[in-house]
Amino acid sequence: MKILNILYLLTLSCMMFSCSSDNDNGKQSENVRFPKFLYSSPADKSTDVSLDTEVSIVYNTTISVAEDAQITVNKEKVAFSTDDRKLVLKIILEKNKTYDIVIPAGAVKNAIAEGADAVSLSFSTVSDTKLIEAESAILTGNAVVESSLDGFSGTGYVNQKEGDITFKTVLPEGGKYKINFRYSNGNKQKENDLVVNGVQLSTVVFDATDEWKTISVNKVVLSSGENTITIKKNWGWIYLDYIEVMPADADVPFTLAENLVTSSPSKEAKSLYEFLKENFGKKVISGAMANYSTGIEEAQWMHDNVGKWPALTGFDFINYTRNWSTINFTELVDNAKEWWNNNGLVAIMWHWRDPLKKTDGFYTKDTTFDVSKINDKSSDEYKAMIADIDVIAGYLKQLKDSNIPVLWRPLHEASGKWFWWGAQGAEPCKALWKIMYDRLVNYHQLNNLIWVWTSDTANDALSWYPGDDYVDIVGLDIYPGENQHGSQYVAFDKVKSLYTGKKIITLSECGSVPAVSDMFAYGDTWSWFMPWNGDYTRSDKHNGVAYLKNLFNDERVITRNKMPSFK
Repeated sequence: MKILNILYLLTLSCMMFSCSSDNDNGKQSENVRFPKFLYSSPADKSTDVSLDTEVSIVYNTTISVAEDAQITVNKEKVAFSTDDRKLVLKIILEKNKTYDIVIPAGAVKNAIAEGADAVSLSFSTVSDTKLIEAESAILTGNAVVESSLDGFSGTGYVNQKEGDITFKTVLPEGGKYKINFRYSNGNKQKENDLVVNGVQLSTVVFDATDEWKTISVNKVVLSSGENTITIKKNWGWIYLDYIEVMPADADVPFTLAENLVTSSPSKEAKSLYEFLKENFGKKVISGAMANYSTGIEEAQWMHDNVGKWPALTGFDFINYTRNWSTINFTELVDNAKEWWNNNGLVAIMWHWRDPLKKTDGFYTKDTTFDVSKINDKSSDEYKAMIADIDVIAGYLKQLKDSNIPVLWRPLHEASGKWFWWGAQGAEPCKALWKIMYDRLVNYHQLNNLIWVWTSDTANDALSWYPGDDYVDIVGLDIYPGENQHGSQYVAFDKVKSLYTGKKIITLSECGSVPAVSDMFAYGDTWSWFMPWNGDYTRSDKHNGVAYLKNLFNDERVITRNKMPSFK
């Protein structure tokens, strides 16, 4: 009986304890876990986090947050919400930024007010500034990583040799970016092609240096997400240390010179310049280069095969300082007059043969003419130069007397130094330009000329420039390779920046003509384009019938039938 009483008391005691536990939510405590951090989104130490990412911390049980909780992001208290086991921080993410999150101990609680341990984590968002080492790039051909040159970044650099170098980068937003290239090249100027996302954009000139140097290409259009940037072998190898991708420099607006550099231009020249200014950026003038320098065979071919005449034809005085019996010295002027009378535009260049007549060459390698001697008026070089200019002036005067303005483009591609007028460097070339300007404008009173300077995109391009007082229009000669009809906006924008938007920019020579849709999409709205003669015009490898027909039928391209009269 005593034992039974003891058992009864023990049972009663257990029942009372159980009831007491139930009253204290003991039943609930059996189902509630102690709150513990499981994971976060983004994970701790994450980089390149997308700006649309929800920042959340997930626990092992349903949570609440203490009223006095001091949850901070970068030491500032942040708003939040809870959803079952998830704590959501209300952060508007910004690019190029690091976020440090601190959740103090006890701030997050479970259903029975047990506090979780402290949580600290950090992450960084996507950046629009990327430095990518060349040694991490994709190398093709025989391009190879080396480390023998001092001063490189990272673990090495790439010797391009005959290969290509391809970088991959992920960007948060699409738009225009600047790309910096840190390179060396054995103190010899090199040129390579820039290919972005499979499209060849421009030739990049790597100025001569035997040290590490940085050059920039601005306004490169990149996409959100992954992009490929390739330095493709063209002319000469480089050592490439890294590239840096960053937001593009601010755009340079066009503020075109109001007047021509000739103080009292002819009425026709003035009218043509006003047309070029008004048209610039709105439509593009079509052109053709003369075949055999003085004829209109290329323009005729375009008309016969494409169905329309180009608006502009380029001629060349190449043989007009020689007394060769095989040359018809009236052909250029006669064709120019006929072209103008049919509302076409006349452009003339000059492959200037050796003024001393010691050779018939114009390439540096084929001549002995020393342009540096022209500042000495007693020199044979000066006298020969003046004599040739006077001969050409006679033909230009015939065009003046016929009221024909001329887009005059002498001394082209001087900075390449492959022609004698550039062989001795920038200063003699600029002196020659100014002497020619003075002789033609002031001495011969030729006021029908619109002066076109052929630039390049090298960093030293302005050192070759004769100056704003001697140039009306800046041109580029671009030969991008077979069937490369992509935009040339990189080169266009570089020249626009170099010349501070003061001058009309034109594609004074080219191989494959950029697609007009790309011109207007990317902004390289050249005043005119002029493909070179022969295969550059007629072959499908560069342009050809089908491509030119599509081009000439675009409403943004001006053909001769759309030209106004300047008479």
